[in-house]
Amino acid sequence: MKTLLQILLLCIPALASAFAVAGDGTQLQADMQRILDEEGLQGVVWTTVTADGLAANGAAGVRDAATRSPMQTSTRVHVGSVTKAVLAIGVLRLVSQGRLSLDAPVAEVVPAIGFDNRWESTHPVRVRHLLAHTAGLENLRLGQFFSLKASADVPLAIASGTDRAPLRVLSQPGSRFSYSNLGYTVLGQVIEAVSGERYEAWMDREVLAALGMRDSTFTYTTQAGSQADPHLAMGHFEQARPAPAVPTFLRPAAQLTTTAGDMALFASFLLGDGSTAGQPFIEMELMEALTTPAGTEAVRAGLPLGHGLVLVGRDRHGQVGGCHPGNTVGYWAMLCVFPQQRRAFFVATNTDNEDGDNERLNQRLIEALALPPVAPFAPFAPPQVASPTSPSLPEWDGLYVRSPQAMPAIAPLQGLTEFIRVDTLGDKLRLRSLSRDAQLLQPFGNQLFRADSRVLPSHVLLMGEDGQPVLSDGLRSHVRVPAWRIIMPGLLLSIAMIGVVITMLAGVVLAIRGKLRWRSPVFLPALAGAALLLPIALLCRQSLLELGDRTVASITLASVSLLLPLALLAGTAVGLHGWRRAGRSTRLLTACLLATLPGVGLLVAWQLLPLRLWLL
Repeated sequence: MKTLLQILLLCIPALASAFAVAGDGTQLQADMQRILDEEGLQGVVWTTVTADGLAANGAAGVRDAATRSPMQTSTRVHVGSVTKAVLAIGVLRLVSQGRLSLDAPVAEVVPAIGFDNRWESTHPVRVRHLLAHTAGLENLRLGQFFSLKASADVPLAIASGTDRAPLRVLSQPGSRFSYSNLGYTVLGQVIEAVSGERYEAWMDREVLAALGMRDSTFTYTTQAGSQADPHLAMGHFEQARPAPAVPTFLRPAAQLTTTAGDMALFASFLLGDGSTAGQPFIEMELMEALTTPAGTEAVRAGLPLGHGLVLVGRDRHGQVGGCHPGNTVGYWAMLCVFPQQRRAFFVATNTDNEDGDNERLNQRLIEALALPPVAPFAPFAPPQVASPTSPSLPEWDGLYVRSPQAMPAIAPLQGLTEFIRVDTLGDKLRLRSLSRDAQLLQPFGNQLFRADSRVLPSHVLLMGEDGQPVLSDGLRSHVRVPAWRIIMPGLLLSIAMIGVVITMLAGVVLAIRGKLRWRSPVFLPALAGAALLLPIALLCRQSLLELGDRTVASITLASVSLLLPLALLAGTAVGLHGWRRAGRSTRLLTACLLATLPGVGLLVAWQLLPLRLWLL
């Protein structure tokens, strides 16, 4: 009897904990459903992993808005870029087996891949750069993501474009973070070169099966057609529009089908010592670098967060962890691990809703994990960080543009709309941009600053490799530029836009009044402007996923957008030729046309006119 009583007493804490978890699970279920309803999301699956290794899976909402079938914990989902975290473990597995080196130049591992890299002699693109998004490669092109021409079997060399031309390197490899779906597609090619087989087959067998993730696959799955997966949730856009999955060119970066239960196994592995089933799987040295950034300008300047070999440091809701977000057609996902507390969560919705606040799901799961408060600067405290000081930094004031830009084809326009104005206010920094409210950063010494609601320093001012002032948050680097580089192009494009609008309106008015003649300066420009309605109508009739394909709509747009600058130039010539005998209104229209030419010429020089979407 005494022994039985002792056993019962020992079990009381465990039983109490179990009842607490069950109670919180009931409340969590209700809260997740409420968030779905309030944010316009259809369904969600999630899992939480606690310090004792226990996983609690959950689901709410519907897996298909049309059938209203409920989402279940066993329902399979697509996870977008969370795929990268699992693929990265595959690369680290090859490294742990001695079959690949993190420092191997990619061009030596896959000789068919070339790089247009002006730093090649001293800083070639290495495998570790691809993993940490520091290779300096562009993110993607429209045709690599918004396309219905991709197939599940397209060779990765065709998908990445490495079969056609060298990949352009935009910044010194290893120096700056620049998110790249293209880089992870190249990693798929690395896996295939080392393993000698398709990366999907190798990853499914050597990584997913080894980790016990038997309901997951890198093989393409969809909800439609003869090969439809009955366990896969339907994806949705806003207003609950169904979005069946389609193949993507960049599949190593975004094509993983999984479940909440399998992601619990994956999260538990990330929290472990690199072994599985009692056998070493990933070297411990590599496991320690999963979330720790290394080598970049920002890291050397003392910024504690950035991208490690697998996950990116994330400072939100009073907690610091290693996370990876994911977004793809019809889905959104997030994986977060908190190594110090040995806890983790995964969450995925089957809705791609830009108006929905998915961050509420993350916050609720962090609350469910009951994480203890994070100590200042832990766990990534760099030795350079000193106690807060009050530096005077007026020399850093100015305009900063993103470098490198994620999509070089539209980089000039992005620079005009996504620049940051930096002002020093005593010992603080004020950041202003066109798209966000002003942000005031508190000083932490050594040119480090912290945004409100963050635990760790979030920004750093540094001198870049090229000697230019840089503002970095570890994931985005902005380089200071002379004000005229933004003001002058912005002014020319604004004048051109106003001039084109006035010209179009004048053409409409003259046409309505029956006075639009072919000898009028606005005749050809107005005709070219009216012709733009045709490709716009055609684009509205095609799928969004065809935006990067060569279609009737995109070819028509390229053709018509070529006519616009020619028509403006011809109209200006007509107006100048008849200037002396023209009336005041005709002269004003001619002057208006003349004012459009510098801005339109700028777009031509930037290769944005004619507008060829398949090249963006």
